[in-house]
Amino acid sequence: MSRVTGSPTRRISELRDRGFRGGRIAPHRAMIGLEVSWSLLIDLVVLPLMFAVAMIALLDPLMGLWRDFFNAIREPLGLPGMVATRVFEVGPLGVAIPYFTAPAEWPQRLDLMTGWLLTGIAFVAGMFMRGRLLPVGYLLRALAVLQATAQLWFSFTSPPFSYSLADYTAGLLVCGVIILVLAPFLVAFTFHIFDFLLWQKLTMATLLLVHLSILLPMQAAVHTWIIHRASFLAMPTLFLVFGVLLDVFVYVALYGWGMSWRSGGVLDAVDRRPPTRPERYPPTRPRPTPTPQSVRAITPIGSRVVRAMSLGGMLGNFVMRRLGMHPGGRA
Repeated sequence: MSRVTGSPTRRISELRDRGFRGGRIAPHRAMIGLEVSWSLLIDLVVLPLMFAVAMIALLDPLMGLWRDFFNAIREPLGLPGMVATRVFEVGPLGVAIPYFTAPAEWPQRLDLMTGWLLTGIAFVAGMFMRGRLLPVGYLLRALAVLQATAQLWFSFTSPPFSYSLADYTAGLLVCGVIILVLAPFLVAFTFHIFDFLLWQKLTMATLLLVHLSILLPMQAAVHTWIIHRASFLAMPTLFLVFGVLLDVFVYVALYGWGMSWRSGGVLDAVDRRPPTRPERYPPTRPRPTPTPQSVRAITPIGSRVVRAMSLGGMLGNFVMRRLGMHPGGRA
């Protein structure tokens, strides 16, 4: 353990940054200003541009994989129609995005009654969840309130609906493609600004892009199947909670994991490992056997245990004396 020497003012100033084991307590990353350097500019500009250009170059083969995936699962899911293509153009660039053409129906009376029943069950179940399940209870109540607004809207509105299921699915995938291209810049301005190693920054961006590339077509397929089976009544909740918001939470989860990685810079604390409590009785020393004196020493005098032991001992000595026996056991 290092010692702090010098003037009292210096000692006090240095002791403020020391842990109880003598290690240095480094300031949190969020409380340290950024030092603008060429390496930081490369991490904030060059790396995300590289990932964005690579993502744009891989969009055509990626859309081909999505199209093959949709064609493979359309019949097992029982979705009518076909897998169509919508060309999304941004300036000179264009990408052909596949999507399902399955239709959805306006909610009927049975759909509304089923929706009200499920909404009530979710709200009541959320009210009774306590302890570790409390966050799940909050989520269920929020979903119930959101779905109740959709129930009310469809109860007092007549068809047709403003959006078709095909337009909804195509729009969801278009948003996904935009997220794929812009995600590297989000990683750069939220993760690359910290003192992580280069391979850690490249890993974070790669994990996010690979995860979204797999999640987005599966998300669109699940949304299409649910809305096709449950009518337009399920569209508002799916879009607002399990749409783009779910894609954002993917990065939030990866970001939280990545921020726990140990970096290679000076922002990491020297003394990070939690202290281990030593054994009370090491193997080299035998565990002491309790004696009446030790029990009396750790037991309050006025406790019921002490009073019972004292009265029992006095009564036993009295009986032994009346029988002519010594308290130690000799006649």
